[in-house]
Amino acid sequence: MKKRLQGLVAGVLIGTILTSGAVFAKTGTDIIEALYNNIKIYVDGVKIEPKDATGNVVEPFIYNGTTYLPVRAVGEAIGKTVTWDGAAHSVYLGDKPGDIQYMMDICPAFQFNSTYYEECTTQNGKYFEMGGKKYSNGFYATAITDANGNAGNSAFYNLDGKYKTLTFMAGAVDNQLSRDSEFRIYADDKLIKTVEIKIGNLPQKYTLNIDNALQLKIEMCASVNWASVGEIGMADIILN
Repeated sequence: MKKRLQGLVAGVLIGTILTSGAVFAKTGTDIIEALYNNIKIYVDGVKIEPKDATGNVVEPFIYNGTTYLPVRAVGEAIGKTVTWDGAAHSVYLGDKPGDIQYMMDICPAFQFNSTYYEECTTQNGKYFEMGGKKYSNGFYATAITDANGNAGNSAFYNLDGKYKTLTFMAGAVDNQLSRDSEFRIYADDKLIKTVEIKIGNLPQKYTLNIDNALQLKIEMCASVNWASVGEIGMADIILN
């Protein structure tokens, strides 16, 4: 059954669309001919019934060979919050820029002593994998310890005393770690946490009290002296 629609798009909750094809950059109104054909939506094999904020069913449709889905219903079904910014005419699935203060964005390392250290952010498009999943907004580096048991790799961050807590995911970079290792985390030169990284374990989430520290230092250490054991990662590093 085909229906005439005024505007792009009646029945789509927040005035925008999630498409599987081209991206539109139009403003104003248009008249289109859309095909409603009892389109079903499944997420991980489970059927969902897309509804708007008031509980009304919102039906997907096809226009010019592209299937259009209600963005809020689909976003929430995959575990993403959906935000509509009317002033910017933008839809956000998940984090909205500026809502979360990722450390890599606001205070990247001003110094690092490392054989290898790589910062990955949403902005630079870089990522690494831990536990079979892609992570960003953090870094990965080589874990190494000298003959005296001191960390061979470390990174320094100027927090300027603005933050109380540090939250992050930590784990082994997939297929890059040969032996167990650890992060040692210092706030103003005081060791506040040792995070053990064991081969085969999934990445874990941590939240630390940094008590408005001026400086943060993170060391990447091997489990044995005079050894370099591969790469470990710290992702989704958030300051509050």
